[in-house]
Amino acid sequence: MASTTTGTANAPRYFEGIDEVHDDVKLNTRLFTYRDQEKGLVVGNRTSVSFTVDAPASAVWPYARDWNTWQSQYNHYYSAPLGDLEGKTFSLSTKPNDTERPHFYEVVKVMPEHLIVINQPPLPGNDVDPTGLPGYAGVSPGFHVFMVNEHGGKSECHVVMEHATIAARPSDPEMSDEEAVAKYGTQLPEWHRKWRDDFIPTLKQLVAEGQ
Repeated sequence: MASTTTGTANAPRYFEGIDEVHDDVKLNTRLFTYRDQEKGLVVGNRTSVSFTVDAPASAVWPYARDWNTWQSQYNHYYSAPLGDLEGKTFSLSTKPNDTERPHFYEVVKVMPEHLIVINQPPLPGNDVDPTGLPGYAGVSPGFHVFMVNEHGGKSECHVVMEHATIAARPSDPEMSDEEAVAKYGTQLPEWHRKWRDDFIPTLKQLVAEGQ
């Protein structure tokens, strides 16, 4: 059960979202809120995804390092393979070969066959968040970790994602945590579905066909 106290950035107030288990595929999302004196009410979600690919990491990595190979069917187009971009930025667009889309993302660390870490720095201003999340810019809209752990010739893949925006600025009409979570949570079923029904099956199929 969520705490009834007001959350802070270091101790947010959590709300249960969606928890799913389908054989080896597990997805869980919790929503959170906290209040910042200067920014206002911040709302977001933290999602964990895990699944197993019946192949060693060396067979999974050629596809895991390039998200275009297993996410483009959902109209997710990345400006370059993420596994090649440590210390560099990239864009995510709904259109292929989109050279005009700003680079909102940066690759913090790549460990070949093991790890990709992605950061989304806070965007300036108080306008609507340009990444497509509900709310205003001003806080980091995301941080993401993709891991591949090989055990017994199989690859256990783990993904942790955080997204956040400002739900209400200090100058806006008062908004409760529950109101912010209700608005933000409408996207959760589709976020789960695209991983469960699109991304993961496609990645598994590519690996199976490539062995």
